[in-house]
Amino acid sequence: MKPATTSTSLLSPFNGKTIVLELGHEIGFKAKQELMNYLREQQAHISYILTASTDYVLAMTNVDSYKIRRAKRLGLPVVNVEYVHKCRCLLPGQTPIDISKFIIKSAEDQENFIKTGTISMGGIRSSYKNHVRHPCSLETRANVTKTNKFDLTKIKLWNSDDVNLPRFDELTHCEIGRWAIFKETNDNSSVFFVLELQVIPEEYYDRTTSDYQLRFRYEKQTIIGEVSQHDKRVLVQYAFSDDPNEQQQLFASFYYRVAAMPRITRINEMLPNKLGSKLLLRSLFTQRIDTQILDENVCQLIESIWLESIGDLNKILSISPESITLRTIIEAEAALLEVKSTNNPAAALRFYSFIPHRPEYNIDLIKNRRALIEKIDLCQ
Repeated sequence: MKPATTSTSLLSPFNGKTIVLELGHEIGFKAKQELMNYLREQQAHISYILTASTDYVLAMTNVDSYKIRRAKRLGLPVVNVEYVHKCRCLLPGQTPIDISKFIIKSAEDQENFIKTGTISMGGIRSSYKNHVRHPCSLETRANVTKTNKFDLTKIKLWNSDDVNLPRFDELTHCEIGRWAIFKETNDNSSVFFVLELQVIPEEYYDRTTSDYQLRFRYEKQTIIGEVSQHDKRVLVQYAFSDDPNEQQQLFASFYYRVAAMPRITRINEMLPNKLGSKLLLRSLFTQRIDTQILDENVCQLIESIWLESIGDLNKILSISPESITLRTIIEAEAALLEVKSTNNPAAALRFYSFIPHRPEYNIDLIKNRRALIEKIDLCQ
């Protein structure tokens, strides 16, 4: 796919828009990645957190999910993803696509949107305005809804080694909503700050494994002189909540506090070694897969995490790790998730058929849950 030119992206109806995707399993992994890459090329912001400042939600159907229900409460349009495909097919000079035809609402709301450019949900309204450069542009804001302000000083920050740390299943289905990495450069030391907003999607949220659906992660890593284990100090803290607005405000508070410090640089492309969560690494890896060559530092970090968590792959597997295709990994992960939820021995055998192990590393995944989680971690 060729990247859009600057002039094209400026004219795009997605330019500057904050979009939340609610596509479920109806769109495959690669198709979803291609869609997200296209929207980013059009200067859109893909967000995993739905707030009153979201422009709209892209969905396949009017499913009864948390994001769709919340969008309705906020009066935000839920737009069929087909709208994006239609816009992509437009040739220069053609009439822009009418977005009102792709709003997933009741017949009454659809008619109201066409006539007035607004969607009413229990007294909450959001506006539809034509962009001066592109009649197809959508700008929505919940003008009546006010974001609750939280006293951030009262939000509890948990140290990562706290014995009472709330449960949060980071590695199974969790996603990164927002993230930022900063580096402070001093004469004799470097200090890294990593901010992450972690989200468990509604369809995967399970109260038996996670106490909260949202988690804010803060990491401060101080490196004195040359990098070595003895010259490194690491602090990791968490804040938990089910309120996206609270977590957004907490993230913003930390972000601007760190960004305002002297000698601070924002790191956008490279993930330094041994920094950030495994979830963040996986997210950055996924963004680059099939689109560009991975940064050497990211490759080294992936290798180091695998070596730490499951040992040397060449010793464990009876085939070359490089020979395993992405499709095989996806099928292997599906088998592992089936083992996790059903304890089906056939699913465990299916996993080992997809990713053959040496006999001494064929572990009973039904009896050894820790090994099962490590295998899921490997696939992801």
